[in-house]
Amino acid sequence: MGLLEGCWFLISFLIIGVVLLVDPKNSIPTSNSNSMLGFFSSPSSGQQWLYRFSALLIANFFILTIILSIT
Repeated sequence: MGLLEGCWFLISFLIIGVVLLVDPKNSIPTSNSNSMLGFFSSPSSGQQWLYRFSALLIANFFILTIILSIT
């Protein structure tokens, strides 16, 4: 297995880990009186970092998949 395949597997396992780590029930604040307002609230700084990290992982996974399919 080459270096690109190893990175591809590592990124795929990291994406799976991030998906399993994030609990969507904790991302909605419960202090709002209307439950629909929770969907429009902005995420906290920790959640924003996690969303950016997962987006970066997904973009790298996509690019590596394209590179591996060409070679």
